[in-house]
Amino acid sequence: MNKIIFNGKILKEENLMFNQFKRAVNFGDGFFETIRVINGKEMFFEDHFTRIKSGLNFLKIDYPNSFNFNFLKQEIHSLLEINNIDAGGKIKIYFFRSGLGTYKPLSNEISYVIETIRLNSNFYELNKKGYLVSIFNEYKKQINNLSSFKTSNSLLYILASLFAEQNNFNDSLILNENNFIIESSNSNIFLLHNQKIITPPLTSGCIKGIMRNVIFNLLKELNIEILERNITERDLEISDEIFLTNVVNGISWVGGYKQIRYYNNLSKKLTKKLNQNLVVNRI
Repeated sequence: MNKIIFNGKILKEENLMFNQFKRAVNFGDGFFETIRVINGKEMFFEDHFTRIKSGLNFLKIDYPNSFNFNFLKQEIHSLLEINNIDAGGKIKIYFFRSGLGTYKPLSNEISYVIETIRLNSNFYELNKKGYLVSIFNEYKKQINNLSSFKTSNSLLYILASLFAEQNNFNDSLILNENNFIIESSNSNIFLLHNQKIITPPLTSGCIKGIMRNVIFNLLKELNIEILERNITERDLEISDEIFLTNVVNGISWVGGYKQIRYYNNLSKKLTKKLNQNLVVNRI
């Protein structure tokens, strides 16, 4: 049975009591962070910690000075070692407001849970079969300052995932309130057209993905121009290649939308370069 860390204490998963995370369940009063593990080490942790602090500050969750970069990194290292994850895996950290209360909390102090999950693959692997995707238009994502965070209120993404499953798609594309395509149910989206990459701007309401930023840097290394602009269904129809990115899977290429089929040449090149850069950095 995997161990977890709750507020600095190592516990068995079944020993975490409901009252300890009641606010997260009742009100979605928190957010989460997912971190990729390769060779038993957490990837891109500086970027993750910057996003964690931003989320805590934005949600007005108080944390002590001792809750810093080195402290959280050591917590993660300890849990990876305890759970014997020395190759591929992922870390999920749930942050929420501690204590009780209703819409008005009785405390703003931080609570957090860290869990680790073993993955079969160590480095990033491109999917062999291209994803089939469709547009989920039953509900739209609002554009506001919360849009870029992975909050505990994930109903939109859950419903989009269920839509994909029920209609035999691999993923669904999310629309914002202005009917522009901004992301998938669990990834940022990139389109290749006329040798240029098109991706939605953060102002569109998409998640500020860690892998999104990594891909930006890889594309710059390859001298590929990036255009951040709104994406429509027409853009899907004229693109040569479409791929999705998140920090766990890396790059996932889209094989088809409706009757249109796409290549994966750039997806292959980016995945190879991503893994090469990780090796060069001696992870």
